[in-house]
Amino acid sequence: METRLALKGDVANVETWDEFSQELMAATDAGVDKLVLDMERVTYLNSSALGSIVSAQRKVVDRDGEMVLVNVSKKLLQFFELYNLTEILTIE
Repeated sequence: METRLALKGDVANVETWDEFSQELMAATDAGVDKLVLDMERVTYLNSSALGSIVSAQRKVVDRDGEMVLVNVSKKLLQFFELYNLTEILTIE
């Protein structure tokens, strides 16, 4: 089963991070085989959001699933590279 989440906006304040985190947790708790995070409309991620992404990645991979980030802007890609997350996350 594949689940696609289209995230949007500035995932930095408490309200947007909470919504973002809940969507990720619901998808990973549902036992998806492939989780696709569409980052096209994401303008910024804070460290809590990054932690949620890494946690979701671990849960999906632990079940032999796959998580893919798509439509990642150059700015966000640089952010992922800064924290060496491009080595553990699949970014297309």
